[in-house]
Amino acid sequence: MTELTPDTELTPDTELTPQVARPARRSRRWIPILVAAAVLVAVVALVWSLVGGSLFFYNADEAVERRQELGDERFRVQGTPVADSIVETFRADTPVVAFSIAFEGTVIDVVHEGDPPDLFQADVPVVLEGAWVEAAPPVDDFTGAAADGWHFASDRMLVKHDNDYINDDEYDDRITEAERGGSVSDDG
Repeated sequence: MTELTPDTELTPDTELTPQVARPARRSRRWIPILVAAAVLVAVVALVWSLVGGSLFFYNADEAVERRQELGDERFRVQGTPVADSIVETFRADTPVVAFSIAFEGTVIDVVHEGDPPDLFQADVPVVLEGAWVEAAPPVDDFTGAAADGWHFASDRMLVKHDNDYINDDEYDDRITEAERGGSVSDDG
């Protein structure tokens, strides 16, 4: 910009528009980048929770076969509570139920912390959420039908007639399987 004085010679190229000193403009180009980053973080968190929150589902025989590879990961196991194996007690103020489940002749000892559903009983298939523990079940008066030095530590139980169990499409075919395979044979 040319500084005008009384002696300044004006030519067609002389700029006469007054220039106002603008304050340093805050860059707003970061706002869309920050919004995009926030959306990306939200999408990743949602996908992570869906993938991480999904638990593998095994029948008792499959869970025993895969015990070493499952380690202490959470998963769901299905089986039928064995008659005369259910022991109810308390650990501190928490209700605990110890019992054995069976599927296709394979038996698993279970220690469930929390109140079992009202419909929980022997010979009615259940789905349990929890993880393997390499130790005998820590419940007095429960020896367990499996008695193999392992138990399944559960903190969520769904019973066949429970609405959560019936309405979940993933389990519809498994209900029939549980009814067919949930008994313990006399020779095993």
